[in-house]
Amino acid sequence: MSIKLENVFYTYQSNVNTEVHALKNITLEIKDGDFIGLIGHTGSGKSTLVQHLNGLLRPTTGKVTVDGINILEKGAKIKAVRQKVGLVFQYPEHQIFEESVYADIAFGPKNLGLPHEKIAKRVKKAMQMVHLDYETYKEASPFVLSGGEKRRVAIAGVLAMEPKYLILDEPTAGLDPRGRDEILDQIVELHRQEELTVVLVSHSMDDVARLVNKLVVMHKGEIIYNDKIKEVFKHYDNLQKIGLDIPTVTKLMIELQNKGWPVRSDIFTIDEAQAELLKVIRGKKNA
Repeated sequence: MSIKLENVFYTYQSNVNTEVHALKNITLEIKDGDFIGLIGHTGSGKSTLVQHLNGLLRPTTGKVTVDGINILEKGAKIKAVRQKVGLVFQYPEHQIFEESVYADIAFGPKNLGLPHEKIAKRVKKAMQMVHLDYETYKEASPFVLSGGEKRRVAIAGVLAMEPKYLILDEPTAGLDPRGRDEILDQIVELHRQEELTVVLVSHSMDDVARLVNKLVVMHKGEIIYNDKIKEVFKHYDNLQKIGLDIPTVTKLMIELQNKGWPVRSDIFTIDEAQAELLKVIRGKKNA
């Protein structure tokens, strides 16, 4: 099963002279097991797109289906869709409002009408998934936690709904380097160990190059690239023209290539660069 968007348009202030087309003819499929990076400069339509994935926004025209459920059909089970598709907004800690970590994470499952025992089980599991010790944090006020801890509480609140798809809109925004790395490592772990399908909205080319297996690039409300990492970054000249960057390590390899080093430029992670440079250096020694 999958999430499918077919010829989706979304228009703000439709039927007036100042209407804005935030999404234009979007066709996209998110398949089970995908780890997709969604990138684009501010205003490209990324956040608008991801809010269509769980029916928070509905297309002006076009079709969105989640595991076969058409969200526009009369009687569509939108509640079921939102349980399947967990959406973590940018700065999700701003949505924290309960007095304790336990109560905040339990809010969603409680609204499902689950019995106390099942709620407690879900809260414990969600906290374990984001590496928050249950006994240490359950009674703590979320408002006194660090930025990274608050972010993990917010993500745990979504995970407690047991979604199949996890959509994260700039999950590391505003965090210090340590908190940022912790969140990204936990997202990778959730994808691998819990087999969650993940869509990661990010401005960081370094992050998406290291983490995802497919990259979707948006520009002015349209998808201009939708392919494997290596294929998308082949278009680095055009990416830079539309205000995006390429991974730092790729810039290094291109610069070395320009200086005469026989290295590949289609390298996007530090591990790949290290292996390539060692190969070249050993080759020179043996020459």
